[in-house]
Amino acid sequence: MTLKKKDLPEAEVYKAWCKACGICAAFCPTGAIVRDEAGYPHIDPEKCIRCGWCEIRCPDFAITVEQKNEEGIKAKEPFEKKGTQGTLTAGK
Repeated sequence: MTLKKKDLPEAEVYKAWCKACGICAAFCPTGAIVRDEAGYPHIDPEKCIRCGWCEIRCPDFAITVEQKNEEGIKAKEPFEKKGTQGTLTAGK
């Protein structure tokens, strides 16, 4: 099965937030993240498997990995569940 360009995962690097530490590239299991001569990451969408390790490990929150839910609809925050808001109560 060949993926079309629109079906490939989308991962974004916000260079304004990135300090080019290289943590994302070090944790990428497929080698989809390569660093340019200044050390900033570039993500190869054909190698990226949407695992999210780069997003989780980035200390500057400079990477966002777009996920897809069961219906194939793209979602920015796949782990957020609707209607499950909790409240914090002081002293309990």
